Amino acid sequence: MASTQTIDTTQSMPPWKDFAHTGPGALAGRYLRLFWQPVCRSADLVAGRAVPLKILSEDFTLYRGEENPHPSPLPEGEGTAPLSTQHSALNTAAAHALAFRCAHRGTQLSTGWVEGDDLRCFYHGWKYDGSGQCIEQPAEPEPFCQRIRIRSYPIQEYLGLIFVYFGDGEPPPLPRYPEFENDDEIRENTVYVSWPCNFFNRIENAPDSVHVTFAHFQIGQKIPLMDARETDYGVETRSSYPNGEVEVDHFHMPNLSQFQIGVRGPDETQGRDRLAWRVPVDDGHHMSFIVSQIHVSGAAAERYRERQRNRPQPDETVVPALGEAVLAGEKHILDLLEHPNVVQVEDYVTLVAQGVIPDRQADHLGRSDVGVIEVRRLWEREMRALAEGRPLKEWVRPDHLEGRG
Repeated sequence: MASTQTIDTTQSMPPWKDFAHTGPGALAGRYLRLFWQPVCRSADLVAGRAVPLKILSEDFTLYRGEENPHPSPLPEGEGTAPLSTQHSALNTAAAHALAFRCAHRGTQLSTGWVEGDDLRCFYHGWKYDGSGQCIEQPAEPEPFCQRIRIRSYPIQEYLGLIFVYFGDGEPPPLPRYPEFENDDEIRENTVYVSWPCNFFNRIENAPDSVHVTFAHFQIGQKIPLMDARETDYGVETRSSYPNGEVEVDHFHMPNLSQFQIGVRGPDETQGRDRLAWRVPVDDGHHMSFIVSQIHVSGAAAERYRERQRNRPQPDETVVPALGEAVLAGEKHILDLLEHPNVVQVEDYVTLVAQGVIPDRQADHLGRSDVGVIEVRRLWEREMRALAEGRPLKEWVRPDHLEGRG
């Protein structure tokens, strides 16, 4: 692929300037682990199944208990129950996050069986509850379960997403976003597949409205005057346009963007507000978890749902494939202007083309980059405080944030 070359100059900088590396030993990884991170759509984790999970350059096990547990057909201690075939749309059974490997001989736990609210290893049948405590060792004449415990991670479901806290100690309260809790409107969840660039490439795209004028030129947006300031939750960026309109985007530390799309949509909607988490898979890939609150209700909402039901399911491989074709010179954006995913392809091209881990020290930032400058400043300040053992800022979000000035 055309975009796989890595540009990594972070070895020569102080650790608090290295935002790119997020593994468990990296300073940025330690910082991100102090916050709840989305890892999956609730609807995608079906009852009675376990799946492997890679986030922040670490491997984990994610599973959901059975909706209606049924007893094992085998005598107690002799094997395992069959895989559940229940795929409840409601997903009311509890979700759990555990370590990646069984404590016995290290095999991958996600290959095992979910039994009730517990997970049994595929290899020798050791069984764990949702807290990571081993509760069965079928082949042991004298079980020593009480001495075996693997790590578990706090987990919550909210706004259709599964959030996990990967840090040490007690987690902070899961942040709430009341503007996105109106059940009379439509809420949609979208997950963009792993893009081959560092998550910070995508973070810095959010407070940069100027790129819309050029990278998304077909929209016809004029060049705005940019302003940015630190807030109690992160960074507020204001884009003032020649016609007097002011767009307000909110960056929530450390990796969440909130923005508004359109005041009035072409499909009876009154625009939509979005939350977009950019979460590292590893240092060279990230995923985007999107919550969209679509401002439409009543009969118009039902018509919107009907249109959505009749649309084909999106192919998540399309945007990366087209983006790579543009980066390789096999296509040009001008060839794709009628494609329904052209905006996402344009973002893919601009972000992946920067390099997997760009050399940010080589950037020449100007007045229009005030949002990017502010995000970098806050990240550097907080990471340096973490490295030196000083108190970190406690980020607090108000109950409501506007998307227009």
